[in-house]
Amino acid sequence: MDLRIIEAFQAIRNPVLDWFFYLSTNLGDQYAFILIAAILYWTFDKKFAHKFALTFLISAFVNTGLKTLIQRPRPYTIEGIDPPFGYETTGYSFPSGHAQASGVLGYTAYEIHKKTNLSWIKWLGLFIVIVVPISRVYLAQHYLSDVVVGVVLSILISIGMFKLIDLMKDKEEIYTLYLVPVLIALVIFVPNHDVYIAAGGFMGFAIGYFVEKRYVKFDVKNNFLNQFLKVLIGIIVALLLKEGLKFIFPDRLFFDFLRYFFIGGWAALGAPYMFKYVFKKNI
Repeated sequence: MDLRIIEAFQAIRNPVLDWFFYLSTNLGDQYAFILIAAILYWTFDKKFAHKFALTFLISAFVNTGLKTLIQRPRPYTIEGIDPPFGYETTGYSFPSGHAQASGVLGYTAYEIHKKTNLSWIKWLGLFIVIVVPISRVYLAQHYLSDVVVGVVLSILISIGMFKLIDLMKDKEEIYTLYLVPVLIALVIFVPNHDVYIAAGGFMGFAIGYFVEKRYVKFDVKNNFLNQFLKVLIGIIVALLLKEGLKFIFPDRLFFDFLRYFFIGGWAALGAPYMFKYVFKKNI
């Protein structure tokens, strides 16, 4: 049945749907996570952004572990299944990482809606939870069972992690550091690219978050123009670190870890430290 659904999508393909699903699938990518985490951390609520980032990390590691264990080939590896634009994602198929990411994003949007009462955020989250998983099947990167399991897993993980982090009270920055030895062990014993970049990014973020909360104490509130400039400057520097360091570092897993460590540290500590002195006044 899984294969028949993909074949049914192939039968209705057209340029409009191809581009719609190709663009929308990126809402479940790491770039969307970096952007949303940065906006939340720099302009909305640092503690809530930390909760989102930690939940996203745990979901990503569960996904990587299950993929490595089950090793289900992707649909496009079957003869006769051709993804639009020749688009092919590396790695295994079950469960869908993009679908899991969309579930975390959707649940986070729901939690933001509860804090702000902004209904459009709730509907945006629902859109992401529905469209991103469908896009993965349409683009022949995953089977329906991959995305269904991915979404269900992510919702369960999100509910559990949000409740667990709430139990940490005001010591979440300390408990988060307990994950650092675990992440170090993972990068030593699991030579996987996704593990290295996730571990690097989160370790940089966790250490930066601890230092920022204890010593920098950056106030996220500001006027709209300054909020926009913070996000613009912060993202530009993050992208420069991500892409620019590729020209300096060798193409090795350790240096991928290091690049994302710097990105996480910039997001949690470097950017807030700079913003605290550049955008001093809340007008």
